[in-house]
Amino acid sequence: MVTCNVVPVASELHGADAVSALTASLQPAFDRVGARLVASVEAANTSLPMAVLVLTGGTERAVLAAWSARQQFLPGEPLLLLTHAGHNSLPAALEALARLQRDGANGRIVMVDGELPNPDLIEALHDMKVWHQLHRARLGLLGAPSDWLVASVPDREAVQRRWGVTIVDADLPQALDRFAENIDAPVAEPVRLRARHHDGEPDAAEVETAARFEPVLREVAVDLQLDAISVRCFDLLSAGHTSGCVALSSLNDSGVIAGCEGDVASTVGLLWGKLFTGQLGWMANPAMADRTTGHIELAHCTVPLSMVHDYELHTHFESGLGVGISGQLPPGPVTVLRLGGMALEQLWCFDGEALPTTPRDGRCRTQVDVKVDPAAVGELLDHPLGNHLVLLPGHHAQQMRRWFTELLSAE
Repeated sequence: MVTCNVVPVASELHGADAVSALTASLQPAFDRVGARLVASVEAANTSLPMAVLVLTGGTERAVLAAWSARQQFLPGEPLLLLTHAGHNSLPAALEALARLQRDGANGRIVMVDGELPNPDLIEALHDMKVWHQLHRARLGLLGAPSDWLVASVPDREAVQRRWGVTIVDADLPQALDRFAENIDAPVAEPVRLRARHHDGEPDAAEVETAARFEPVLREVAVDLQLDAISVRCFDLLSAGHTSGCVALSSLNDSGVIAGCEGDVASTVGLLWGKLFTGQLGWMANPAMADRTTGHIELAHCTVPLSMVHDYELHTHFESGLGVGISGQLPPGPVTVLRLGGMALEQLWCFDGEALPTTPRDGRCRTQVDVKVDPAAVGELLDHPLGNHLVLLPGHHAQQMRRWFTELLSAE
C-alpha cells in the first residue's frame, strides 16, 4: 500500500548517475514504509501525503518551489522534508524550512537511512495521514449548540482553515419527525441483549424508545456523508420524551464519531483522538478538580460500550427521563484533552491515570476518577477552554501536543 509520494530534488552540480545512485541507496527506507518516488509535485497524489527528498545541497529554492506548487493543490499542508547524512542534504533542508517557518508555514525534517528502520519516518507519515484525514472529514451539526455552551461554539470557517474539518448543518426538526414516525426501528442489539437495569428502571419500553433514535442519526450521517456528528440532544428530551444517550453510544461504536449537546469543540477533539490513536474517546463533564492532588472526577450519561468492561442502564441524570448509561471504564493510563478558541487554536492535553471509581450520587451516570499532574488541574481551572473534556485510553499527550504545534496552520 502506498502511504506517501516522495519528490526528490537535487542540485544541477550533481550528475544524473550520482543522483540515481544516491536515490537507490535510500530506496530501502521508502520501501519499508510504502513511500513511492514520483518525478514531480504534479505527479503526486493529492489524497496521499507528500514529502520532498533533499538529495543534495543547493536545493533550497527547489524545495520552496515544490512547497509552493503543492499549496496550489492542498493549501496549508505541512512540508515533510526527508534528508540524509551526505551531500549537504541537511543544511539545505534547515535553510529551506527556516524560510518557510519564518513565512508562517509548517514543516518537519526527518533523517533517513537506507539501511535502518526509521521510527521517526513512520511517526511523520502517521501524522501527515491524520492531517489528510481531518481535511477530508465532515462534521454534521444536528441543531444549534446547547444554550449553555457559551465558550464551545468556534467559528466554523476558522475551524475549517485550521483543522480542515468541514462543518455542515443537519435538520434537527426533520430528524425529530423521523424519530416520531419510525416506531418500528430496530433496537441496538448490545443494549437489548446485555444490559442490566438500575433498580428496575428504565423499563424495556423506554429502552426501545431511546434506541430508536440511533437509526435516525445513522440516516443523517449517511445522507450527509458524515464522519462525525454533534447533536443538540436535550431537544430530544422535550420533543421525544427520551434521551439520546443510547443512540450516541451506539453510533460511536459503529464508526461515526458522535458528540453531545452540539459541542463542536469536543466533537472535533473526539474525531482527532480517534484518527490519531485509533481508539474511541469519551466526552464528559469535569464534576470536580483538585489543584493540590491533581484529582479530576469526570461524568456523563453516555459512553461507547466498547470502552467499558461493564454497564447498566439508568435514567438520564438531569431529566430523570429516557435512558442513561452507567458504564465502568477500566483503570489505567489515559489522556485527557480539551480544544478551545474560535479556531480551536488552543489545547489543554495531559496524560493521567484512570482510577477505580465508585459511582456517586448527584452526577451523570458514567463516572471515572482521573489523576493528572496537579499543574494540569491548575491550568484547567485558571485558564479554562470550556466545559467538556475528552478522555482517550493510553498516554498520547506528548505526541498529540507535538502534532498540534507542528502540523496545524496558524489561524
